[in-house]
Amino acid sequence: MKLIFAIVILLASSALIIFSGASVKVLESQSLNQELNPQKMIAGAFFTKSITAPYLQHKFNVASTTGQKIRVLLVPGHEPHFGGTEYKDLKERDLVVDLTQELAKYLSADDTFEVIVTRGKNSWNPQFEKYFVEGKKAIEDFAVAQRDEMNRLIKEGKISKVPDVVPHNDAPGDVALRLYGINKWANEYGVDVVIHVHLNDYPRKRVTRAGEYTGFSIYVPEKQYSNAETSVEVSTKIFNRLAKLFPVSDMPKEDMGIVEDQELIAIGSFNTVNAASMLIEYGYVYESQFANPKIAQAVLKEMALQTYLGLHDFFNEAGSPTVGVHDTTLLPFEWKTAIKKNQNPSQDVLSLQAALMKRGSYPPAGSSKNDCPLSGTFGPCTRTALAVFQKEFDTQGERGVVGKETRDWLNSLYGEVGR
Repeated sequence: MKLIFAIVILLASSALIIFSGASVKVLESQSLNQELNPQKMIAGAFFTKSITAPYLQHKFNVASTTGQKIRVLLVPGHEPHFGGTEYKDLKERDLVVDLTQELAKYLSADDTFEVIVTRGKNSWNPQFEKYFVEGKKAIEDFAVAQRDEMNRLIKEGKISKVPDVVPHNDAPGDVALRLYGINKWANEYGVDVVIHVHLNDYPRKRVTRAGEYTGFSIYVPEKQYSNAETSVEVSTKIFNRLAKLFPVSDMPKEDMGIVEDQELIAIGSFNTVNAASMLIEYGYVYESQFANPKIAQAVLKEMALQTYLGLHDFFNEAGSPTVGVHDTTLLPFEWKTAIKKNQNPSQDVLSLQAALMKRGSYPPAGSSKNDCPLSGTFGPCTRTALAVFQKEFDTQGERGVVGKETRDWLNSLYGEVGR
Protein backbone atom coordinates (compact mmCIF):
# COMPACT_ATOMS: atom_id res chain seq x y z
CA MET A 1 0.00 0.00 0.00
CA LYS A 2 1.27 3.51 -0.70
CA LEU A 3 1.81 4.68 2.87
CA ILE A 4 4.35 7.38 3.79
CA PHE A 5 6.73 5.79 5.26
CA ALA A 6 11.89 -11.18 9.67
CA ILE A 7 13.72 -12.85 10.72
CA VAL A 8 12.38 -14.62 13.87
CA ILE A 9 15.89 -15.09 15.19
CA LEU A 10 16.25 -11.32 15.32
CA LEU A 11 13.78 -11.10 18.16
CA ALA A 12 15.60 -13.28 20.64
CA SER A 13 18.03 -10.74 22.09
CA SER A 14 18.04 -7.19 23.37
CA ALA A 15 21.26 -6.52 21.50
CA LEU A 16 21.20 -5.53 17.86
CA ILE A 17 21.40 -8.61 15.69
CA ILE A 18 23.16 -8.33 12.38
CA PHE A 19 23.69 -10.97 9.74
CA SER A 20 27.37 -11.18 8.90
CA GLY A 21 28.58 -13.72 6.36
CA ALA A 22 27.01 -17.12 6.92
CA SER A 23 26.54 -16.56 10.65
CA VAL A 24 24.48 -14.33 12.87
CA LYS A 25 26.52 -11.73 14.68
CA VAL A 26 25.41 -9.79 17.78
CA LEU A 27 26.85 -6.31 18.19
CA GLU A 28 26.16 -3.81 20.95
CA SER A 29 25.42 -0.28 19.78
CA GLN A 30 28.73 1.11 21.13
CA SER A 31 30.79 -1.13 18.86
CA LEU A 32 28.79 0.05 15.89
CA ASN A 33 29.44 3.70 16.70
CA GLN A 34 33.18 3.11 16.66
CA GLU A 35 33.01 2.04 13.02
CA LEU A 36 31.13 5.03 11.62
CA ASN A 37 32.16 7.15 8.68
CA PRO A 38 32.19 10.66 10.27
CA GLN A 39 30.47 12.20 7.25
CA LYS A 40 27.48 9.94 7.82
CA MET A 41 26.83 11.24 11.33
CA ILE A 42 25.42 14.53 10.02
CA ALA A 43 21.88 14.21 8.71
CA GLY A 44 20.09 16.59 6.43
CA ALA A 45 23.06 18.45 4.96
CA PHE A 46 21.49 19.83 1.79
CA PHE A 47 23.56 20.63 -1.30
CA THR A 48 26.16 17.96 -0.55
CA LYS A 49 26.12 14.23 -1.16
CA SER A 50 25.66 12.23 2.02
CA ILE A 51 26.88 9.08 0.28
CA THR A 52 28.45 8.34 -3.09
CA ALA A 53 28.74 5.37 -5.39
CA PRO A 54 32.57 5.43 -5.39
CA TYR A 55 32.62 5.41 -1.58
CA LEU A 56 30.28 2.40 -1.42
CA GLN A 57 32.06 0.51 -4.16
CA HIS A 58 35.46 1.09 -2.58
CA LYS A 59 34.14 -0.01 0.80
CA PHE A 60 32.82 -3.18 -0.84
CA ASN A 61 36.09 -3.92 -2.62
CA VAL A 62 38.24 -3.60 0.51
CA ALA A 63 35.76 -5.23 2.93
CA SER A 64 37.80 -8.41 3.19
CA THR A 65 40.84 -6.37 4.25
CA THR A 66 39.25 -3.77 6.51
CA GLY A 67 36.46 -5.88 7.96
CA GLN A 68 34.11 -2.94 7.29
CA LYS A 69 31.24 -4.59 5.49
CA ILE A 70 28.37 -3.01 3.59
CA ARG A 71 25.53 -2.44 6.05
CA VAL A 72 22.10 -3.08 4.59
CA LEU A 73 18.98 -2.21 6.58
CA LEU A 74 15.89 -4.14 5.50
CA VAL A 75 12.55 -2.66 6.53
CA PRO A 76 9.46 -4.83 5.95
CA GLY A 77 6.66 -2.36 5.30
CA HIS A 78 4.21 -1.35 8.01
CA GLU A 79 3.79 -2.60 11.56
CA PRO A 80 3.92 -6.11 13.07
CA HIS A 81 0.16 -6.28 13.70
CA PHE A 82 -1.50 -3.61 11.58
CA GLY A 83 -1.18 -1.47 8.50
CA GLY A 84 -0.62 -2.21 4.86
CA THR A 85 -2.95 -3.29 2.14
CA GLU A 86 -5.05 -6.46 2.29
CA TYR A 87 -6.82 -8.54 -0.33
CA LYS A 88 -9.07 -11.41 0.72
CA ASP A 89 -6.90 -13.35 3.19
CA LEU A 90 -3.62 -11.81 2.00
CA LYS A 91 -1.91 -9.25 4.21
CA GLU A 92 0.89 -7.13 2.81
CA ARG A 93 2.52 -6.72 6.23
CA ASP A 94 3.04 -10.51 6.47
CA LEU A 95 4.04 -11.21 2.87
CA VAL A 96 6.75 -8.54 2.97
CA VAL A 97 8.31 -10.19 6.02
CA ASP A 98 8.51 -13.45 4.05
CA LEU A 99 10.24 -11.66 1.19
CA THR A 100 12.57 -9.84 3.58
CA GLN A 101 13.55 -13.12 5.24
CA GLU A 102 14.57 -14.55 1.89
CA LEU A 103 16.54 -11.44 0.96
CA ALA A 104 18.29 -11.45 4.34
CA LYS A 105 19.35 -15.06 3.76
CA TYR A 106 21.02 -14.23 0.45
CA LEU A 107 22.78 -11.19 1.84
CA SER A 108 23.86 -12.88 5.06
CA ALA A 109 25.51 -15.69 3.12
CA ASP A 110 27.71 -13.08 1.41
CA ASP A 111 30.81 -12.14 3.41
CA THR A 112 30.72 -8.53 2.23
CA PHE A 113 27.35 -7.65 3.77
CA GLU A 114 25.95 -7.13 7.24
CA VAL A 115 22.17 -7.20 7.35
CA ILE A 116 19.88 -5.61 9.91
CA VAL A 117 16.12 -6.31 9.85
CA THR A 118 13.72 -4.01 11.70
CA ARG A 119 10.92 -6.44 12.51
CA GLY A 120 9.37 -9.87 12.20
CA LYS A 121 5.68 -10.71 11.79
CA ASN A 122 4.86 -10.45 15.48
CA SER A 123 7.19 -7.82 16.93
CA TRP A 124 9.93 -5.31 16.30
CA ASN A 125 13.59 -6.14 16.58
CA PRO A 126 14.14 -5.35 20.30
CA GLN A 127 16.87 -2.84 19.49
CA PHE A 128 14.43 -0.77 17.43
CA GLU A 129 11.59 -1.16 19.89
CA LYS A 130 13.87 0.18 22.63
CA TYR A 131 15.11 2.97 20.38
CA PHE A 132 11.56 4.10 19.56
CA VAL A 133 10.62 4.34 23.24
CA GLU A 134 13.78 5.73 24.80
CA GLY A 135 14.57 8.02 21.89
CA LYS A 136 11.06 9.32 21.23
CA LYS A 137 11.82 12.94 22.11
CA ALA A 138 15.08 12.91 20.15
CA ILE A 139 13.28 11.43 17.12
CA GLU A 140 10.59 14.10 17.34
CA ASP A 141 13.21 16.84 17.57
CA PHE A 142 15.10 15.33 14.64
CA ALA A 143 12.01 15.27 12.41
CA VAL A 144 10.98 18.81 13.36
CA ALA A 145 14.48 20.18 12.83
CA GLN A 146 14.74 18.60 9.38
CA ARG A 147 11.29 19.83 8.41
CA ASP A 148 12.03 23.37 9.59
CA GLU A 149 15.36 23.44 7.77
CA MET A 150 13.79 22.29 4.52
CA ASN A 151 10.92 24.76 4.84
CA ARG A 152 13.44 27.54 5.42
CA LEU A 153 15.33 26.59 2.27
CA ILE A 154 12.09 26.40 0.29
CA LYS A 155 11.10 29.88 1.54
CA GLU A 156 14.49 31.24 0.51
CA GLY A 157 14.09 29.70 -2.95
CA LYS A 158 17.07 27.40 -2.55
CA ILE A 159 14.99 24.21 -2.73
CA SER A 160 11.85 23.56 -4.77
CA LYS A 161 8.78 21.94 -3.27
CA VAL A 162 7.86 19.02 -5.55
CA PRO A 163 4.37 17.44 -5.41
CA ASP A 164 3.97 13.68 -5.34
CA VAL A 165 4.14 12.04 -8.75
CA VAL A 166 1.82 9.33 -7.40
CA PRO A 167 -0.51 10.16 -4.47
CA HIS A 168 0.10 8.40 -1.15
CA ASN A 169 -1.83 7.96 2.06
CA ASP A 170 -0.50 9.76 5.09
CA ALA A 171 0.98 7.61 7.83
CA PRO A 172 -0.59 7.93 11.29
CA GLY A 173 1.47 10.03 13.71
CA ASP A 174 2.95 7.15 15.70
CA VAL A 175 3.80 5.21 12.53
CA ALA A 176 5.41 8.28 10.99
CA LEU A 177 7.47 8.77 14.15
CA ARG A 178 8.81 5.22 13.95
CA LEU A 179 9.72 5.76 10.30
CA TYR A 180 11.64 8.89 11.20
CA GLY A 181 13.20 6.88 14.01
CA ILE A 182 14.39 4.26 11.52
CA ASN A 183 15.92 7.04 9.40
CA LYS A 184 17.67 8.56 12.41
CA TRP A 185 18.93 5.16 13.54
CA ALA A 186 20.27 4.41 10.05
CA ASN A 187 22.23 7.68 10.08
CA GLU A 188 23.67 7.11 13.55
CA TYR A 189 24.71 3.52 12.90
CA GLY A 190 26.35 4.10 9.53
CA VAL A 191 23.95 2.15 7.34
CA ASP A 192 24.96 2.15 3.68
CA VAL A 193 21.78 0.94 1.96
CA VAL A 194 18.17 0.97 3.18
CA ILE A 195 15.55 -1.14 1.40
CA HIS A 196 11.89 -0.82 2.38
CA VAL A 197 9.90 -3.85 1.21
CA HIS A 198 6.25 -3.33 0.19
CA LEU A 199 3.39 -4.62 -1.92
CA ASN A 200 1.21 -2.16 -3.77
CA ASP A 201 -2.47 -1.27 -4.03
CA TYR A 202 -4.62 1.68 -4.95
CA PRO A 203 -8.12 2.93 -4.02
CA ARG A 204 -10.88 1.23 -5.99
CA LYS A 205 -14.63 0.72 -5.63
CA ARG A 206 -14.66 -3.05 -5.13
CA VAL A 207 -11.72 -4.01 -2.96
CA THR A 208 -12.82 -7.67 -3.00
CA ARG A 209 -11.95 -7.85 -6.69
CA ALA A 210 -8.53 -7.65 -8.27
CA GLY A 211 -7.61 -4.22 -9.58
CA GLU A 212 -6.50 -3.24 -13.05
CA TYR A 213 -2.85 -2.44 -12.39
CA THR A 214 0.03 -4.87 -12.04
CA GLY A 215 3.79 -4.84 -11.71
CA PHE A 216 6.61 -3.56 -9.52
CA SER A 217 8.10 -0.11 -9.06
CA ILE A 218 10.91 1.44 -7.02
CA TYR A 219 10.56 4.76 -5.20
CA VAL A 220 13.73 6.81 -4.65
CA PRO A 221 14.48 10.17 -3.00
CA GLU A 222 13.75 13.28 -5.04
CA LYS A 223 16.84 14.62 -6.79
CA GLN A 224 17.40 17.57 -4.43
CA TYR A 225 18.04 15.26 -1.48
CA SER A 226 21.59 14.45 -0.47
CA ASN A 227 21.24 10.70 -1.00
CA ALA A 228 19.29 10.93 -4.27
CA GLU A 229 21.95 10.29 -6.91
CA THR A 230 23.41 7.22 -5.26
CA SER A 231 19.95 5.87 -4.44
CA VAL A 232 19.06 6.02 -8.13
CA GLU A 233 22.28 4.25 -9.11
CA VAL A 234 21.65 1.38 -6.71
CA SER A 235 17.94 1.19 -7.55
CA THR A 236 18.63 1.06 -11.28
CA LYS A 237 20.71 -2.10 -10.90
CA ILE A 238 18.00 -3.76 -8.81
CA PHE A 239 15.34 -2.60 -11.26
CA ASN A 240 17.20 -4.12 -14.20
CA ARG A 241 17.37 -7.52 -12.50
CA LEU A 242 13.73 -7.56 -11.42
CA ALA A 243 12.53 -6.39 -14.85
CA LYS A 244 14.02 -9.45 -16.53
CA LEU A 245 11.41 -11.65 -14.88
CA PHE A 246 8.69 -9.42 -13.49
CA PRO A 247 6.42 -6.78 -15.03
CA VAL A 248 7.00 -3.10 -14.39
CA SER A 249 3.99 -1.29 -12.95
CA ASP A 250 1.50 -0.18 -15.59
CA MET A 251 -0.13 2.37 -13.30
CA PRO A 252 0.07 5.83 -14.93
CA LYS A 253 3.07 7.84 -13.68
CA GLU A 254 4.38 4.76 -11.91
CA ASP A 255 5.06 3.03 -15.22
CA MET A 256 8.43 4.78 -15.45
CA GLY A 257 9.57 2.07 -13.04
CA ILE A 258 11.83 4.21 -10.86
CA VAL A 259 9.87 7.07 -9.31
CA GLU A 260 11.35 10.05 -7.47
CA ASP A 261 9.43 11.16 -4.38
CA GLN A 262 9.95 14.05 -1.97
CA GLU A 263 7.30 13.14 0.62
CA LEU A 264 7.82 9.47 1.48
CA ILE A 265 9.30 9.29 4.97
CA ALA A 266 10.74 5.83 4.27
CA ILE A 267 13.15 7.16 1.66
CA GLY A 268 13.99 10.39 3.44
CA SER A 269 11.29 13.05 3.60
CA PHE A 270 12.93 16.37 4.63
CA ASN A 271 16.31 14.87 3.70
CA THR A 272 16.34 12.62 6.77
CA VAL A 273 18.30 9.66 5.33
CA ASN A 274 22.00 9.61 4.50
CA ALA A 275 22.18 6.08 3.07
CA ALA A 276 21.23 5.02 -0.42
CA SER A 277 17.53 4.41 0.11
CA MET A 278 14.62 2.93 -1.81
CA LEU A 279 11.10 1.63 -1.34
CA ILE A 280 10.33 -1.32 -3.58
CA GLU A 281 6.71 -2.10 -4.40
CA TYR A 282 7.17 -5.69 -5.57
CA GLY A 283 3.73 -5.95 -7.16
CA TYR A 284 0.06 -5.41 -6.40
CA VAL A 285 -1.26 -7.54 -3.57
CA TYR A 286 -4.13 -8.95 -5.64
CA GLU A 287 -1.90 -10.25 -8.46
CA SER A 288 -2.34 -13.93 -9.26
CA GLN A 289 1.20 -14.95 -8.25
CA PHE A 290 0.41 -14.08 -4.62
CA ALA A 291 -2.90 -15.96 -4.41
CA ASN A 292 -1.58 -19.49 -3.91
CA PRO A 293 0.65 -19.83 -0.79
CA LYS A 294 3.19 -22.21 -2.38
CA ILE A 295 3.48 -20.17 -5.56
CA ALA A 296 3.68 -16.95 -3.56
CA GLN A 297 6.58 -18.26 -1.49
CA ALA A 298 8.44 -19.34 -4.63
CA VAL A 299 7.84 -15.98 -6.30
CA LEU A 300 8.87 -14.01 -3.21
CA LYS A 301 12.06 -16.04 -3.00
CA GLU A 302 12.79 -15.28 -6.65
CA MET A 303 12.13 -11.57 -6.10
CA ALA A 304 14.53 -11.65 -3.17
CA LEU A 305 17.22 -13.32 -5.28
CA GLN A 306 16.90 -10.79 -8.09
CA THR A 307 17.07 -7.93 -5.56
CA TYR A 308 20.25 -9.40 -4.11
CA LEU A 309 21.80 -9.88 -7.55
CA GLY A 310 20.88 -6.32 -8.51
CA LEU A 311 22.46 -4.95 -5.35
CA HIS A 312 25.57 -6.98 -6.09
CA ASP A 313 25.60 -5.64 -9.66
CA PHE A 314 25.93 -2.12 -8.28
CA PHE A 315 28.96 -3.06 -6.22
CA ASN A 316 30.69 -5.40 -8.62
CA GLU A 317 28.78 -6.16 -11.80
CA ALA A 318 31.66 -8.03 -13.39
CA GLY A 319 31.90 -10.33 -10.39
CA SER A 320 28.25 -10.74 -9.45
CA PRO A 321 27.47 -14.22 -8.14
CA THR A 322 25.59 -16.68 -10.28
CA VAL A 323 22.86 -19.04 -9.19
CA GLY A 324 23.33 -22.14 -11.29
CA VAL A 325 23.47 -21.47 -14.99
CA HIS A 326 20.16 -19.64 -15.13
CA ASP A 327 20.42 -17.02 -12.33
CA THR A 328 17.02 -18.02 -11.00
CA THR A 329 15.62 -20.20 -8.23
CA LEU A 330 13.03 -21.58 -10.66
CA LEU A 331 15.53 -23.45 -12.85
CA PRO A 332 16.84 -26.08 -13.17
CA PHE A 333 13.68 -28.06 -12.53
CA GLU A 334 12.71 -31.65 -13.18
CA TRP A 335 9.31 -32.11 -14.84
CA LYS A 336 7.94 -35.55 -13.96
CA THR A 337 4.18 -35.40 -14.48
CA ALA A 338 1.85 -34.22 -17.23
CA ILE A 339 0.56 -30.65 -17.13
CA LYS A 340 -2.97 -30.11 -18.34
CA LYS A 341 -5.54 -27.37 -18.66
CA ASN A 342 -7.46 -26.28 -15.54
CA GLN A 343 -5.13 -27.88 -13.01
CA ASN A 344 -4.30 -26.02 -9.82
CA PRO A 345 -1.36 -23.59 -9.80
CA SER A 346 1.86 -25.55 -9.36
CA GLN A 347 5.63 -25.31 -9.22
CA ASP A 348 5.72 -27.37 -12.42
CA VAL A 349 3.91 -24.62 -14.29
CA LEU A 350 5.87 -21.84 -12.59
CA SER A 351 9.16 -23.38 -13.69
CA LEU A 352 7.69 -24.09 -17.13
CA GLN A 353 6.90 -20.39 -17.46
CA ALA A 354 10.42 -19.53 -16.36
CA ALA A 355 11.88 -21.92 -18.93
CA LEU A 356 9.70 -20.53 -21.71
CA MET A 357 10.65 -17.00 -20.65
CA LYS A 358 14.30 -17.99 -20.78
CA ARG A 359 13.66 -19.31 -24.28
CA GLY A 360 11.98 -16.06 -25.35
CA SER A 361 8.48 -17.43 -25.96
CA TYR A 362 6.87 -16.32 -22.69
CA PRO A 363 5.07 -14.00 -22.64
CA PRO A 364 3.88 -14.95 -26.13
CA ALA A 365 4.07 -12.45 -28.99
CA GLY A 366 1.64 -9.58 -28.53
CA SER A 367 1.50 -9.97 -24.74
CA SER A 368 3.47 -8.42 -21.91
CA LYS A 369 4.66 -9.62 -18.52
CA ASN A 370 1.73 -7.66 -17.07
CA ASP A 371 -0.63 -9.82 -19.18
CA CYS A 372 1.30 -13.00 -18.50
CA PRO A 373 3.12 -13.01 -15.16
CA LEU A 374 5.05 -15.84 -13.57
CA SER A 375 1.96 -17.17 -11.81
CA GLY A 376 2.14 -20.97 -11.82
CA THR A 377 -1.23 -21.05 -13.62
CA PHE A 378 -1.57 -23.02 -16.84
CA GLY A 379 -3.71 -20.49 -18.68
CA PRO A 380 -3.90 -19.11 -22.23
CA CYS A 381 -0.53 -17.31 -22.01
CA THR A 382 1.30 -20.48 -21.04
CA ARG A 383 -0.50 -22.66 -23.58
CA THR A 384 0.32 -20.22 -26.40
CA ALA A 385 3.98 -20.04 -25.40
CA LEU A 386 4.09 -23.82 -25.01
CA ALA A 387 2.78 -24.26 -28.55
CA VAL A 388 5.75 -22.26 -29.85
CA PHE A 389 8.14 -24.47 -27.88
CA GLN A 390 6.45 -27.66 -29.13
CA LYS A 391 6.57 -26.45 -32.73
CA GLU A 392 10.27 -25.66 -32.38
CA PHE A 393 11.01 -29.23 -31.25
CA ASP A 394 8.36 -30.87 -33.41
CA THR A 395 6.60 -32.68 -30.59
CA GLN A 396 3.70 -34.79 -31.80
CA GLY A 397 0.26 -35.31 -30.27
CA GLU A 398 0.79 -33.13 -27.19
CA ARG A 399 -0.98 -29.97 -28.24
CA GLY A 400 -2.11 -27.97 -25.20
CA VAL A 401 -0.51 -30.32 -22.67
CA VAL A 402 2.96 -31.04 -21.35
CA GLY A 403 3.29 -34.73 -22.16
CA LYS A 404 6.27 -37.05 -22.02
CA GLU A 405 7.94 -35.85 -25.22
CA THR A 406 7.66 -32.21 -24.19
CA ARG A 407 8.92 -33.02 -20.70
CA ASP A 408 11.91 -34.83 -22.17
CA TRP A 409 12.87 -31.73 -24.13
CA LEU A 410 12.32 -29.46 -21.13
CA ASN A 411 14.39 -31.69 -18.87
CA SER A 412 17.20 -31.93 -21.38
CA LEU A 413 17.40 -28.12 -21.60
CA TYR A 414 16.37 -26.89 -18.17
CA GLY A 415 16.35 -29.94 -15.93
CA GLU A 416 19.06 -31.26 -13.65
CA VAL A 417 20.49 -33.32 -16.49
CA GLY A 418 20.52 -30.36 -18.87
CA ARG A 419 22.09 -27.90 -16.46
